[in-house]
Amino acid sequence: MKLLLVNPNITDRITAIMLEEARRCASPGTLLEAVSAPFGTQYVENRAEAAIASHAVLDAIATHAAGCDAVIVAAFGDPGVEAARELFDIPVVGISEAAFHMAWLLGRRYSVVCLTPRLRTWYLECARDVGLDGRLASVRALPKLDADITEAREAARDALLEQCRRAVDEDQAEVLIVGGGPLAGVAREIAHLLPVPVIDGVSCAVRLAEALVGLNPAVPQAGSFARPPAKPARGLGPALQARISRDPG
Repeated sequence: MKLLLVNPNITDRITAIMLEEARRCASPGTLLEAVSAPFGTQYVENRAEAAIASHAVLDAIATHAAGCDAVIVAAFGDPGVEAARELFDIPVVGISEAAFHMAWLLGRRYSVVCLTPRLRTWYLECARDVGLDGRLASVRALPKLDADITEAREAARDALLEQCRRAVDEDQAEVLIVGGGPLAGVAREIAHLLPVPVIDGVSCAVRLAEALVGLNPAVPQAGSFARPPAKPARGLGPALQARISRDPG
């Protein structure tokens, strides 16, 4: 099978970090292609940037998903995931909801550890929006990120580990999620230092996407995720324009 990993931000270095981790955990025979957002911000941290990223995600999927069996939207917070499910005929998995679902299977209380306070606010809202906040013990953030986002894995690892320990000791977390695309791989690197399972959104999304492809679900023909009818549009990228208007060009 072939999976498309879409980075909703414009930073190719982050795309490469996530692709490396995705390939590490993918099953034999699974091919992965990764693309960065064609427009947007260095990384997605708040509601405004998420709105821009949602458009960029749809554009990237429309442009690059031909021949792919599923899509992974690789930003914690999952910008554009539900819109993509409505518009495309293959499974679309977001890395935060994938991690939330896996955490529910591993323990009764889970915590997310992330890089900045604004991300904390967004991730709390995300968990509520997808209905997976019932066992959310906490979302912990670093008070300040003293590094370029592309260097966060190395620069913030010790501070993230401390927040993970506090989530276990103070919040009674039974599962930990290291949240954020730039942190792909950190969960694997620090898992042996913590007393509870530690998981990563990218690896969870890869495995969940593989499972959905294997299930071969039918394309919705009714309900809110059935394909919306075509309508005139303008100002979109060529591939997305064709998808919305059903105009082959």
